[in-house]
Amino acid sequence: MVAALAGVFAVLLAVALPFAPVVADRTTVTWPSQGEQPTSTTALFVPYRPAELHAEVPCTAVQTALATGERTTLLATDVVRDEGLANGLVVDTDAGQVRVLVNGRLVQTVAPDATGCDVRVDADDTALSVVVGSGTPTVLAGEPVPEVFAFTTDLAPEQADGTTVTARTRTWFESTPSGVKTAMIGAHVVLVALSLLLLARWVVRPARRTEEQPARRVPGRAFALACDAAVLATLSLWIVIAPNTDDDGYASMTIRNGLTSGDIGNYYHWFNASEAPFTFVQHIVQPLATLSAAPLWLRLPSYLAGVLTWFAVSRGVLPVVLPGSVRGRLATVLAAVCFLAWWLPFNTGVRPEPWVALGSVTVLALLLRGTAPTARRPLLLIGAAALVAGLCLSVTPSGVIALAPVLVLLPRIWRTVRGVDDAHRSSWWTTAGVAALLAGLASSGLVVMFADQSWHGVAKATELHTAIGPNLYWYEESTRYGLLLGAGAQGTATKRLAVLLTIAVLLVVVPLLARRLPALREFPAVHVLTGSMALTFALLFTTPSKWSHHFGSLAGLGASFLTVACLVLLQVVRSRARDRVTVVVALAGAGVVALFVALSFSGANSWYLYSNLGVPWNDVPVSPFGVPLGNPATWLVLAAAATAVVHRVWSRRSGGGGVAVLAAAPALITVSAAAASVTVLLVGFTVAPLRQAQAGSYSLAATNLGTLTGVSCGIAEDVDVLLDDPDGPLTPASPEEPTDGETADGFVADAGYLPSSPPPGTPGTGPATYTWGSFEGGELATGTLVSRWFTLPELTDGQDVAVTASGRTGGANRLELEFGRAGEGTDVTPLARRTVDDGQADQPAWRPLAVAAGDVPDGADRVRVLATDASTDVGGWLAVTGPRVRTTEDLQTWLAGRGPVLPDWPLSWHVPCVENVPVVADGLAQTPTVIIGAPSAYGTAAIAYLHDQGGSFAGVSLADTTEVPSRLAGAPQEEWGHVLELNYPLGRDLYDRVTDEVTLWGWQGDR
Repeated sequence: MVAALAGVFAVLLAVALPFAPVVADRTTVTWPSQGEQPTSTTALFVPYRPAELHAEVPCTAVQTALATGERTTLLATDVVRDEGLANGLVVDTDAGQVRVLVNGRLVQTVAPDATGCDVRVDADDTALSVVVGSGTPTVLAGEPVPEVFAFTTDLAPEQADGTTVTARTRTWFESTPSGVKTAMIGAHVVLVALSLLLLARWVVRPARRTEEQPARRVPGRAFALACDAAVLATLSLWIVIAPNTDDDGYASMTIRNGLTSGDIGNYYHWFNASEAPFTFVQHIVQPLATLSAAPLWLRLPSYLAGVLTWFAVSRGVLPVVLPGSVRGRLATVLAAVCFLAWWLPFNTGVRPEPWVALGSVTVLALLLRGTAPTARRPLLLIGAAALVAGLCLSVTPSGVIALAPVLVLLPRIWRTVRGVDDAHRSSWWTTAGVAALLAGLASSGLVVMFADQSWHGVAKATELHTAIGPNLYWYEESTRYGLLLGAGAQGTATKRLAVLLTIAVLLVVVPLLARRLPALREFPAVHVLTGSMALTFALLFTTPSKWSHHFGSLAGLGASFLTVACLVLLQVVRSRARDRVTVVVALAGAGVVALFVALSFSGANSWYLYSNLGVPWNDVPVSPFGVPLGNPATWLVLAAAATAVVHRVWSRRSGGGGVAVLAAAPALITVSAAAASVTVLLVGFTVAPLRQAQAGSYSLAATNLGTLTGVSCGIAEDVDVLLDDPDGPLTPASPEEPTDGETADGFVADAGYLPSSPPPGTPGTGPATYTWGSFEGGELATGTLVSRWFTLPELTDGQDVAVTASGRTGGANRLELEFGRAGEGTDVTPLARRTVDDGQADQPAWRPLAVAAGDVPDGADRVRVLATDASTDVGGWLAVTGPRVRTTEDLQTWLAGRGPVLPDWPLSWHVPCVENVPVVADGLAQTPTVIIGAPSAYGTAAIAYLHDQGGSFAGVSLADTTEVPSRLAGAPQEEWGHVLELNYPLGRDLYDRVTDEVTLWGWQGDR
């Protein structure tokens, strides 16, 4: 009875917890700030529509605007660039009338009186009301609250005095547990402990070992410890040199922002929707983020998960699944290789998959031991498995794979529960009590999911994730495999190998198990492991997003399965079975495994962002020493040779052979491929940072090593910002005759560029003081330019000579800087020419092209521009500015005093010292002034600025953007990213905000 009550109460508490009261934050924004007059300012609401909005425009402001006789914006919730705002509020005057436009449509037009002409707008989720003076209000039921990106007015502050806006933001997710909810969580923890104690009461005598059981054959303790040490050393090295995962930057910023906001929100998009109910891992990493944002620190939890997963595989699963006759040094080494082949490509970072891998294999280990006849406390082990499975489900959607061992072993679990019941001669109450306790332990996952979040918050987060996506159906699972087999970091060779190799071996082992060969009777649990592995792939169908990095969740089960499968195949060889079907399966299996391995290695060794720099074969299939690993024949030849060796060795030892030796071929290919994968990874990411260091360029490994010895600021120390010399463009060598020696045929001064893409700055000023272009004669025209000579000062290290160009700089066109030395009078002796070409064909945008100080000839004190437009096709034109000197400064230094600085999510992992990031909290986002933009190849970084993606920083469209020239030290040809300065035509965040607390039931909150 006690057991049943404890379990039932635990379940009831877990189910009731989402609806328990929480203390929710409610933030109100007022504009203008107290004691200030109205001044246009940014106000980035996230989500864009407040929960409620109240705006007032006084009659004095209305009369002032009417007196101008022109259309005048009295108040708007964005910068008005056209007739209205598609989703905002505009109150303006035009032709003697006051107009109110809401969400892109005209709501009210009134010719106001001289007095009593004030305007008021009130909006919430039920209705929107507009009234001018004492007129009849216009009420629009169900009209959405206008979006807010700014508070703007065309009036001077003193003219707009009295204009006010009060808006309450939507804070769906910022809440803390109430006292009642905290007590419920505490009670559930107590019940979990009680449940485990109750389950531990049932002790069963272990079954006696029979004479038929094979003798134990385990590796020596010293060898096992040496293997452990090798795996741990590899994992320790890997957290230093490993590439970053696809989402490390995204996830690390959600964690960093959560330290301020109090909620693990999505920061960049989905309107900063909470990651709830899957925030378990982020809360594990968060304490480390309070110490440092350095990648090495943030990788420590996944490192711990890797260590624990290795021991769960090697000490938890394999000793139960493998019979003593085959457990030895071979099994230990094979397990290490298979584990590293699965773990290294996927599971080093802050994504949650490492913890799912740990949880799922732990569930398997506990259930195998708990349902074994020799278990002394089977229900305690099964209860622990239920607890771990529940927690695994709270990690991420792919945590559903923890159910695979449960479903496969469900009959055994039931027999174990019933067996304990019979042993104690109890009634069905015992069985019901045990079931209740197991359910109560499993419900812990629900408690973790909702410990810091309400039902309403999770429902809103799920709604936003579903609406914006990606949210794919089960039958779209092929998307995941398409990404795995595609180009880029989602489909890199070693990621493919772990997954495809496991699938291929499944296809070989299943038919052999179906044959029920006598040789496999020693592996009674191999069916469980094989079934769990197959079911794991099936359960992934149920998850809503389909990225290939989710395969990292399979690492624990995958490593266990590959190890056991290889030993099963080798056991067939040892049995000397003469079975035609076995031979056919083995031969076909060798072909399938070879094909899948070749398909894996046909992918490039490509990794995400800067982790790709310096990596061997980062854009071509892996082929060490010219060996084509992407060719199936390579692996079949290897298998044939290895099988022949195995056959000869076996014949010598046993005095006979047997066709069953062919079953070794799939296993030999599997072991070789897994070892090759681990080698490619370790060698590749040892070589890459050495190459980068030799080039004087950036690597993540160097950043991590710097963290060990001090503080490293990542790529911000290796990016040079190029600043124009304060003295401006270079001056002509003969200022009294500025065009002396200049010839321009087809090039026109101060013109000749695409009209829609003018040069930076006003022509004739700044970098565009001197400009020439060939577009004046049309795209098909040709021409040549030899500019005047310009005086070149002595350059220092870090400086360069630059021009800014537009159009085509390569192909038939040519752009050069010619350096010379001044002689007597106006004579100049040419010394050398340097071609400047960025390889961007038909690019109308102006971009800087430069010659570094080290490439300038010794003694040069003059420079001129040589340009040739020889292209006669569409786009074949060229425009260029005069030369100027630039000085370099590292990005970290340049950022000092500037901010808030917003790193795009792909690279925020690589700028740990950029701490002045804009905070997204309380339904508002700080307005950034600098963006560290991702390379153009990573277009998904734009989600932070896209309205339809719920981008938290969609409001940066209010700013004029200027790119600050920059380059990656040691690799100026690499497009590392962009430094963007944002210049707003209005103030930034000039408003007051107050946050109050209100107690709500878990189902209550804003719509």
